[in-house]
Amino acid sequence: MTNTTYMTNAILVPECNLHDIDADCVIWLCSSADINPTINNFPKRTQTFIQQVFVDEAFIGAKGQSILLHRPVGAAAKRWLIWGVGDLEENLNLSFDHPTASHGTRKLFIDMFKYALSLKAATITLVLPCHAVSRNLQEASKQSKQEITFVSQLLRAFHFCYYQFAGYKSAPCLAAKKVTRLNIQVSSTDLAAGLVLDSTLDEVSGEALSADSALASGDISDELLACINYEAALAQGMELARDLSHMPANLCTPVYLAEQAKILANTYPQVTTKIINQDTLEALGMNAYLAVNRASAFPASMPVIHYSGNYSENAESSDSAHSGNNAHSGNNAHSGNNAHSGNNTHSGENDDSITDKGNSRNTKPIVLIGKGVTFDSGGITLKRGGDMHHMIYDMAGAACVLGVIKAAAELGLNINIIGILATAENSIGGNAYRPGDIITTHSKQTVEVISTDAEGRMLMCDALSYSERFSPHSVIDIATLTGAAITALGHTCSGVMSNSRSLEQALVKAGEQSHDPIWPFPLWPEYQDAIASSHADMTNAGKNSPGMITAGCFLSRFAQSFPWAHMDVAGTAFKYGTSNSATGRPIPLLLAYLQRLATTRKSS
Repeated sequence: MTNTTYMTNAILVPECNLHDIDADCVIWLCSSADINPTINNFPKRTQTFIQQVFVDEAFIGAKGQSILLHRPVGAAAKRWLIWGVGDLEENLNLSFDHPTASHGTRKLFIDMFKYALSLKAATITLVLPCHAVSRNLQEASKQSKQEITFVSQLLRAFHFCYYQFAGYKSAPCLAAKKVTRLNIQVSSTDLAAGLVLDSTLDEVSGEALSADSALASGDISDELLACINYEAALAQGMELARDLSHMPANLCTPVYLAEQAKILANTYPQVTTKIINQDTLEALGMNAYLAVNRASAFPASMPVIHYSGNYSENAESSDSAHSGNNAHSGNNAHSGNNAHSGNNTHSGENDDSITDKGNSRNTKPIVLIGKGVTFDSGGITLKRGGDMHHMIYDMAGAACVLGVIKAAAELGLNINIIGILATAENSIGGNAYRPGDIITTHSKQTVEVISTDAEGRMLMCDALSYSERFSPHSVIDIATLTGAAITALGHTCSGVMSNSRSLEQALVKAGEQSHDPIWPFPLWPEYQDAIASSHADMTNAGKNSPGMITAGCFLSRFAQSFPWAHMDVAGTAFKYGTSNSATGRPIPLLLAYLQRLATTRKSS
């Protein structure tokens, strides 16, 4: 009996002859160096057939070349999709040594999976050109690292392409999602012998069992197993964020986002959620936060989510961030069907159980603040009508925070995280805040409103001030804040500004490692002049100034007592002007940053 490890619908299987694979679709990742050795293993009639096809199509395994064959002669599969990857060794070296140069490889995999999934195959088996890897690389450690990187990129591309927003069409068949199983063949010979395992999905229990030791000549690679787990958790977090981002504003309201925060607390024992209500926000003097939501039909609220990484230890300690009756055993990741009794949710501000103050055994928390404007009309500074329907995506930062915490809980990261959802609906009405208003913020600094469409920074500034009570290790805010970010960086790269060089560099490095790039912008004192006000401490928008940097300068005035970074993801969280285009970014970057930090703390 073969033991299996439960993961996702993407699994690893041992290598076998290409022509013997029985699947709806076999994808042969074909490098030029791999063509002849692979063809030579075919039966004679299959060799003749494939060689003639390659001659007819001038196929040499170049990067991006492709051939689709139906019922290839002598093969068990229904289809072969032969996809050229070019010089495999060069591409892998670029991906491993120069992460920013791997975008072409990632796009190659995304194009490949989009094509393959369009074939509606129930099973797809992916054949890696492992012969070229084993022959050309000399060091076993580098071999395993690069193969893991290769598998990670393939899984990331598959999960991204496999995602489908169900939508709201009345015909059930239109919303139905066809389940496709992806099998990835991993070489069981030479240097890759220790990397072979068989893993599949138990959608009921989510229990992890041991891999089949007969598949490998040595020990199972913990690194590869961790890679599969990591990509599965990341995919779940990104799916949650993308689903929320795609929802219309009449369904995904501030109240709905608060409910999603409660669901996380009811699903994972490591998570506690508190919803700070409007009365408490008023008592805290969070007037900038409240101003944005003033004309909305929904009451103001601010969900605060606490993820405690080493839950079993923290629950037992007297200075735990949780009360005693919420204790659960272990800090393992849990699946979505592990519902709890709901006593991990709180409301109001009198109960300060979620305030960690850096005293728990698991060190100071990382605070993540997500902009959650469920619809942004621009307020009195009204947006153009033709673009306004895309403003359902203005809550992508809050969706990202929810997704990151879900992924962290699935992985059981040994780190403390505070997630703050800065939610509101920027509407128009007789009670709306106006250009020219002067507002006293939670930090007692005053702001002269120049534009009601610069509402995100008004929410975020009070949330930043509020986060100081957690004595954070660092604070990172994520917001679809400015159109200027798209002008500067397009839809390829996020922007970051920080008051901490080490935090900024750590985020840039995490972006490179996760292939979710981010680029730093300056916060020099000269830029602060753009938000000078004659009547208040500052204005909420600049004049004739670089918009993304000006927004960062504004937020920096509320983050002077802790390491802080602002991520403007207006161009990367979704593609402006395109429907159903939420990407789930920058969850890969943030999860890589958190995992690295958790690993560093554990080792120290």
